[in-house]
Amino acid sequence: MSHPDFAQFQSFASQYDFVPVYRKLIGDTLTPVAAIAALDDGGPLCLFESVIGGEKVGRYSFLAADPIKRVYAVRNQLTVVDADGDSVTQHSDDPLADLRAHLQHTVAPSDALPPFIGGAIGYAGYDVVRYVEKLEHPPADDRGLPDLDFSFFHSLCIFDHVSKTVTLVTLAAGHGVDPATSFAAAEERLVRMSERLS
Repeated sequence: MSHPDFAQFQSFASQYDFVPVYRKLIGDTLTPVAAIAALDDGGPLCLFESVIGGEKVGRYSFLAADPIKRVYAVRNQLTVVDADGDSVTQHSDDPLADLRAHLQHTVAPSDALPPFIGGAIGYAGYDVVRYVEKLEHPPADDRGLPDLDFSFFHSLCIFDHVSKTVTLVTLAAGHGVDPATSFAAAEERLVRMSERLS
């Protein structure tokens, strides 16, 4: 069974950009590595493992899948790629400010979920300092990597190693979208994830 129910979802959807819709599974036999294999459809995935003191396994493992968009910058050229793979590239005087603008959305709170339920996942490379300080003579680009590269994901598979549960979370579009359509799409994503993991 998914949470919140539709009535609660409607209330949240009128106030927030995204509403987390989730369902819990018993996770005593499912591992993060097995989940990667089950959810891998060739698209981007991300696995965060929490570790305490470098030696002990932390409470949560987060597997992110189903990207909504990707934002990356190479030498003041900012590219935004949507879920369909369509991209727009434009000059940016401040790619960090543009990235922050993509983070300006609200997510409905949920006490039943861990503190991390999505956002921008990626990296800012060493040369991002050049967006803040005007430094001369940039080094030769010997790797061809973006200066910064972040993806935003629709869905998470959260492993709680203490309670031995797996929580599937998907972010449903909130205000500005028909609540019934958004909720149904979220339910469908959860069902697909559940089926692939079983």
